Amino acid sequence: MPSAIRIALGLVCLEVTMLAADAPVHRAVVSVTAKDGTVTRSERVLAVTAADTYRLTIPVQELGEAVDFIDVQFDLAEAKRGDEGYFVLSDGRLGIFREEKGSTQVRRNPMPIFGMKTPAGTFVGIVKGLPYEFKTMLVVDQGVYRLFPRFLVKDIGFAPYEDLVVDFTVLSGDAADYSGMARVYRAYQLGRGEVIPLRERVKGNPQLAYTADSMFIRVKHGIKSNKDRIEDQTPENEPPVRVFHSFDDFMRIMRELKALGVEKAEMCSVGWNSGGFDGRFPSLFPVEPAFGGEAKLREAIACAHELGYQIVCHVCNTDFYTVSDRYNADDIALLPNGKPYLGGVLAGGRVYHPCFQRVNEAYVDEDYRRLADLGFKGTFHIDVTSCITPYPCYSPQHPCNRQQTADAMNQIGEKTRRVFGGFGSEGSCDHVARTLDYALYVTAFPSWLGAEDPLVDRLVPLWQIAYHGIILSNPYYSTIDYNYPHPSGNKPYTSLDETTRRLKVYEFGGRPTFYFIPYRDLKPIKAAYDEYQPAKYLQYEFMDYHGELAPEVFVTRYADGSEVVTNYSGQEFPYRGRTVAAKDYVLFKP
Repeated sequence: MPSAIRIALGLVCLEVTMLAADAPVHRAVVSVTAKDGTVTRSERVLAVTAADTYRLTIPVQELGEAVDFIDVQFDLAEAKRGDEGYFVLSDGRLGIFREEKGSTQVRRNPMPIFGMKTPAGTFVGIVKGLPYEFKTMLVVDQGVYRLFPRFLVKDIGFAPYEDLVVDFTVLSGDAADYSGMARVYRAYQLGRGEVIPLRERVKGNPQLAYTADSMFIRVKHGIKSNKDRIEDQTPENEPPVRVFHSFDDFMRIMRELKALGVEKAEMCSVGWNSGGFDGRFPSLFPVEPAFGGEAKLREAIACAHELGYQIVCHVCNTDFYTVSDRYNADDIALLPNGKPYLGGVLAGGRVYHPCFQRVNEAYVDEDYRRLADLGFKGTFHIDVTSCITPYPCYSPQHPCNRQQTADAMNQIGEKTRRVFGGFGSEGSCDHVARTLDYALYVTAFPSWLGAEDPLVDRLVPLWQIAYHGIILSNPYYSTIDYNYPHPSGNKPYTSLDETTRRLKVYEFGGRPTFYFIPYRDLKPIKAAYDEYQPAKYLQYEFMDYHGELAPEVFVTRYADGSEVVTNYSGQEFPYRGRTVAAKDYVLFKP
């Protein structure tokens, strides 16, 4: 067994591991940049924690007040222009080694991982200590690629609260690719009990089982047209609510879906609340009269149940507005300078971001009691929570670091599951992986949340390989309403054409989701429902492999032996005795 000797060396701790004679040795260069700009570098021999896994640890006591940031450069995390292989970022963006110069960084890491495949070896790095306090850095200089985490020690804003820990797992053989990287992370999450497979979670939970068996259909009722960007709204200057779909319209939509033969659907009432979509949070009640008020909403909920549909609603815990009769300035997250943490100007005015400890303590229980009384049940949707890196609060009344914010978010997720049966949110950031059941979209590539970049060649389903069979998801912002024409204007929504949207849903194992359409012609939803039935069993299976069979032809393999071959090319592709037509996919069942 290896043993370790720890030697103090300035701001970092040199950990020398005694290895078996035939064990490989891996090192990392630790660069500590102080607040005064001075840089201290040291090379560290990494500790062996498991077969092919090497750990860097910097104890919390050594993350002193003088430190600005710390870079950790693993010895396999370097390549030259023209080398075979690629890098992959936590958001699934992959690039080959073809550029002479450039850089990119990811602060919002959906998963705390990154990896490289090079002639020297293949590895995945997993940040296990301070996972919300780093950004992934990719730097290309004179044709040399370097990939490393940068820990933003100064930006923690509090005394560092845990050791800095990064594990590097070296992959070989058939596992030496991005699929193997994601499987390593999935095994870590499952092994420590952070997540539980969907197959286990649906036992005794009929609401979640229904979610896994159905498509998600969100209907937005209306919004205030704040075209004048009124920041501090009052009853006197508040814009009126524009009605898109009343509760009567909502019932018509559901009845028409049922008449078309959509037997199962999870419906979501969006913007039902006081002031409409983003109207007066944290106020939810009274139910917005412009849509029909509480009596009509109850009627719509009863209508869904009569049709055999599951129905939930949409709320948001990250945006508070001063127009709300529940607004309390003492509950707002504060910045280090004591000022409120502000967002943009939306329908309800200037956004004030609340402290999540206060959201959990002061708002959620009362809201959930009233929402459950209305009759909502299913995978309840909370906007934004899984789409952001947890933010800190520096209020002296309720201070919390990013880890404590993540804890509060998960406490809300646990309550959501207990009351409604499931917790869905907007994105794929896995600080709430242990309580999240559905992600509205994993990425908005190739736009915001994974933007186009000259260093990036394509997106791969890294997140799905880690979490498919655990968390349900729709792959892209653009794959919402995948078989409807997408109007121009909203770049992430229009970033993929209709053919590509359809193929991506099945290449990436998505749950079909509808939201932004006008809900006049519902036949495309029925077509999507019919197309989904043969493939929906895959929601319970781990996605084990994704790769390119030929130019523009990809295979997605599942743990049960199922395969989906997706052909983006203009020619037919033969596979396993069948033909995959151009611009089409085929599901091969085991």
